[in-house]
Amino acid sequence: MDEIDDRQQQAGAAEQIAATAAAEVRRQRVELIIVLEKHDEFHLRTRNKIDELVQQFLTIRGMVSDSEVPDDDHNDDDAAERRRQRVKLISILKQNDPRTRNKIDESVEAFLTRTEDDIHDMFCNNNVYDDDDDDDDVDLDSDRDTEAEVETALRFFPEVLSRRGGRCNKYPIQYLATRCKAVSFIPLVARLALEFGLFEEKERGGLLLEDECGDNMLQFLVNDFFIDHHVDDMINREDVDDMYLNVMIQLRQVGYFNREDIQKYGLVLVLCRCRVVSEKRFRFLVEWDPTSLIKTEERTGNLPIHFAMKSFPTIMKSFSTIQDFRIVFEYGIRYYPKRKGISLLFKKNHFNIPHLHIICRTFKSEDVMKVVEDILIRYSDTPINTTEALITAAIDEDIYLDCVYFLLRREPDILQKLLSSKQATVTAMTINGSTNEATSNNCDSEKLKRKRGI
Repeated sequence: MDEIDDRQQQAGAAEQIAATAAAEVRRQRVELIIVLEKHDEFHLRTRNKIDELVQQFLTIRGMVSDSEVPDDDHNDDDAAERRRQRVKLISILKQNDPRTRNKIDESVEAFLTRTEDDIHDMFCNNNVYDDDDDDDDVDLDSDRDTEAEVETALRFFPEVLSRRGGRCNKYPIQYLATRCKAVSFIPLVARLALEFGLFEEKERGGLLLEDECGDNMLQFLVNDFFIDHHVDDMINREDVDDMYLNVMIQLRQVGYFNREDIQKYGLVLVLCRCRVVSEKRFRFLVEWDPTSLIKTEERTGNLPIHFAMKSFPTIMKSFSTIQDFRIVFEYGIRYYPKRKGISLLFKKNHFNIPHLHIICRTFKSEDVMKVVEDILIRYSDTPINTTEALITAAIDEDIYLDCVYFLLRREPDILQKLLSSKQATVTAMTINGSTNEATSNNCDSEKLKRKRGI
């Protein structure tokens, strides 16, 4: 009896497996039919891939002749032939001929797999190190491909976003920031990854995935390494800079980029280490979180203004511009005009080197001081609290004593004012003390008289 029950259970399990497999085959057929029907809603590369696979499918089945194979010129006649072939394949898929069912089902699965793989390869095709442009026509290109087209592809094959690939074995979203013409798709990819739950919640749709160096997508968006590779002149650089800035703005608007991220991932520090400081992205970050200007790097103790001076390593000297220093120092004075702004120049790093000494090694001292004076004059409506700044510079061991000399030279009579102020305070305290004592004596005298009955 038990043996019969076991056979029945095995038969039932086999039927269940067969039913599941049949359902999956039907699902794949339906999915491929929809893919073919929505052919024109995909981006260029996937449209071409679908046409290629349709032709192969029909050729293998002996349903098209060589004379019916379209050329690669994509003229109107060829486009019409491709449409005809897609319609023909849809008709075949809707049939249920038991004689060819298994072969067709195998071809359907291969068709979908190859389409998915091609989309994945497109995202992971990192050409940043390649000098030729042979693959430009099949790469993701925001000048040609729309977000709606790319979203169509990803909604059919969302799993491509959670698969590593390419020469660096990264996720698709990690490659997007390396290609200027693909960077604008980052918010879309992050949104869909979150929608489909492809990554852990803390990874924020892939934006916080780290590469082999420990960098995430937010840090990629402020790092100009990939821009430097693609852009040779400042005019094009400004256009590309706008692309990266717009992505950061979009991520902020939808809540994928938070204020706390700026300091948590050292974004202003990363930006200031770039060959050229992007003023637009710098302004975006600092205006959102001004405290990032006084955030130091743990390893070196360097501030953003230190990195903006570009005097280390030596290879960076040829890329230095005093404009980078001007940008960072100006924002320091703008947000910290009373005391901290001016002390940024003389703040020491872990090597006890003040920042002003570093930049004066790279540029002429008179040019540097002219920049400093110009900025201080520009913000003269919010003058430096010289007294407070002087006291801070004198007692803070992390501020070089040259700051005291700088402040005294700008306002030579500050010590006299301090001494006069101190003397006035002491005099006032003495007078106040004498008055209080006299008042107290008078009160005691009155009490004594009343006690004696006078």
